Amino acid sequence: MESFLKNRKDNEKDQNWEDYEKNLLCLQDVMDRLLSCMKGHNVSFRAEITDRDRKFSHKKLCSLVKKLLSLWAKKQQESTFENPDTGENLANPYIEARRELYGSYLYLVMRCCLLEGKYTLVCGREMKERTDFAFLLEQAKRLFRSWCVMGEPDGNKKNELFFGYDDHFGFHLYRVLSSCPAAGFDNLLVPELDWPVHHPAFLTDEGSVKRISLKDIYRFSGKIPWTTEASQPDADGPGRDDGCEGDSHEEDGYDTDSYDGEGNYEGEESYDVEEDYDGYEPEEDEGFYDVWEELDVDAEAQYEATRQILEKQEGLGYLYDDFECPEEYLKACRLFKMKFQEAEPEVLRGFYEDLEEIVSLYLVGRNIPPLTDEDTVMEMYSSIYDGPYRQARHCAKRVQCRLALGNEPN
Repeated sequence: MESFLKNRKDNEKDQNWEDYEKNLLCLQDVMDRLLSCMKGHNVSFRAEITDRDRKFSHKKLCSLVKKLLSLWAKKQQESTFENPDTGENLANPYIEARRELYGSYLYLVMRCCLLEGKYTLVCGREMKERTDFAFLLEQAKRLFRSWCVMGEPDGNKKNELFFGYDDHFGFHLYRVLSSCPAAGFDNLLVPELDWPVHHPAFLTDEGSVKRISLKDIYRFSGKIPWTTEASQPDADGPGRDDGCEGDSHEEDGYDTDSYDGEGNYEGEESYDVEEDYDGYEPEEDEGFYDVWEELDVDAEAQYEATRQILEKQEGLGYLYDDFECPEEYLKACRLFKMKFQEAEPEVLRGFYEDLEEIVSLYLVGRNIPPLTDEDTVMEMYSSIYDGPYRQARHCAKRVQCRLALGNEPN
């Protein structure tokens, strides 16, 4: 009994911690959106990278990326001194270690923002492309959260993205543009078998994804990170990690639970063939046509699946044919991968913050962010302090009072 109560209490603590993290992320998301608006990140850059006909301009995109980086580099140089012996600014090594990494990422995300619906087409997951700086920074934050450091047999270390590069926005077109339609669109920037998620034994505790977080990562996958007998594929086919259990065929249109094992189905009364044959015409609702209906449904589903595959292939073909400056895009993908893998930890730790500073410097130069207006900032401050802050403080006091009285908070 004591063991049962202890396990129950531990489970409640685990659930409380999960709820705490989930609710904290929810509030952090609200605050991030609020600050993003106050910093002016909802401003679109579409006009800066398109011509008068609103078509992509490679020249204008490169010019914008160069301008963004030059403003940032100038700001870094202004904040430090020059070397008295060489005359070189002490910020230059800092800038050079990051310039190509940041520049290639800005190019890739901005370029792909113009291609609406293409992420869903290529990756199969819903995402609405936007041409504002807030969307760019959202993608940078997602990428940074996937950063991990992998150890190598020779003792060196290499930066990677835990689930590979190709599903991150900005890199998702590499598999299409680096292969020809006849050979299929499956030429990944990093082969799937080389993704860190498949080699957790080499994961270190550096980066955003750490070895100590493996249980959380694999908790819902149904797989054990290190190869064991339990994680080996079945003899009849590849192992399943989609969370399905058993061999039920309900998804295929068949209900195996209604079969009684003696040739009859539940709900059907047995009948004598000789008595019921002469002049008997079965009604449709008596189950005689169920098999034919199921065959029709299966054929229709197969036809729909085939149609979707052909439609996707056609869409990918158009994308391959119509994409402007594919070589520059592919070059930027390979450059980012190389610079990312070789970067020092301190470079990647400041990846998102530096990109946010790059965007903010550009917008401040255009007098766009509400944060440049003191009256607007004080109005926002008052509305936050007078409302949500006071409410949160009262909630915290109520919880503390309940705990002081020996009652669990609701």
